[in-house]
Amino acid sequence: MAPRFVKAIVMPSPGKLEVREFPYPSINENSAIIKVELSGICGTDKHMYKGEVIHPREAPTRFPIIPGHEVVGEIVEIGERASKIMEINAEPLKPGDRVVLVCDIRCENCYSCRNIYGFPVCEKNVGVSYGHGISCKDPPHLFGGWAEYVYVIPEARLAKVPNGVPVEAAVLTELLAVPYSAFGRVMNLWVYGNGYGPGDNVVVQGVGPLGLLNIIMARLTGAGDIIALDYVDYRLKMAEEFGADYTINMAEIKSSEERIKEVKYLTGGRGAELVIECTGVPDAVPEGLKMVSQFGTYLIEGLYIDMGDVEINPQRLIMSKNATVIAVNGQTYQSYGKCLKLMKKYNDKVRFDKVVTHKFKLEQAQEALRTALSKNSMKVAFKPW
Repeated sequence: MAPRFVKAIVMPSPGKLEVREFPYPSINENSAIIKVELSGICGTDKHMYKGEVIHPREAPTRFPIIPGHEVVGEIVEIGERASKIMEINAEPLKPGDRVVLVCDIRCENCYSCRNIYGFPVCEKNVGVSYGHGISCKDPPHLFGGWAEYVYVIPEARLAKVPNGVPVEAAVLTELLAVPYSAFGRVMNLWVYGNGYGPGDNVVVQGVGPLGLLNIIMARLTGAGDIIALDYVDYRLKMAEEFGADYTINMAEIKSSEERIKEVKYLTGGRGAELVIECTGVPDAVPEGLKMVSQFGTYLIEGLYIDMGDVEINPQRLIMSKNATVIAVNGQTYQSYGKCLKLMKKYNDKVRFDKVVTHKFKLEQAQEALRTALSKNSMKVAFKPW
């Protein structure tokens, strides 16, 4: 029997979190309701909490919001038509199925939706995404994962979780889909002499959850040596556990030039064929570009939120190296299902589920954010039940 009210964490404005109740919504033939099992705290959520609120294409955070775009849960209600078309791989859905929410919304009718493969760069729904791009002020309210239930609108999609994938792994699907999509783009360039291929060296700047999953993706795709940089020993130790061959503690090697020198030393003086920014800090970009080898590639993944300008010398850092710079501000729709297949196949070896280090109830919102911001954590998630 459905409850009358649903508890959710609301962020009415930056720095504020409140637990509120909303009416349990009704569905039609095109919509669904998910009972949330886990919902992650993403770097984007931390940025919004701190007042850094502008998303790609200058889309604002639409306060008040229920945050949470990394969502895994169980279908409790689904409309007849939605059950046939809502799953991303065209599988039928029913109540009781465990699913991951595909957080970005596409109209499927504009030029970008019809011509750009998979990526949510819809011209109609600019910035419309669960967790920050749909306000909770209007019914049916439940547009974020930090809640007991999420309402799935007809335009949204779900990815069915295969049997055997732990919920702690499945909650990482949206985040893992970012490096999956990024590596797909860069590996397509390998045949032309750029990009990245098996045996190439990889540098990861910043090993929070996004950086850690990039290390995992690099290892799964056959990287040579993987070098991880961060300020925090806790995270560098986890980077080693998940596949980094070398770590550089930026709190100890404080000079940018010394860090670049160390990367060059570890890569035979050449720099890395692939350098990946996962810091969310603009100052990382010029340093990272200096670590890129000739004909190497620089991936920018962490600067999803506008954090200001930075100065670079494009002739020296890009042109002279014949370098490629690729920005990845999201993931393809198709990557969700692929990532869940990777989790099913490799979780016993990789232990994706171990990336989730802390879980909190909704009533512990402030403590959860403090833990996520403390750096002595990896993926922090809400467990409503």
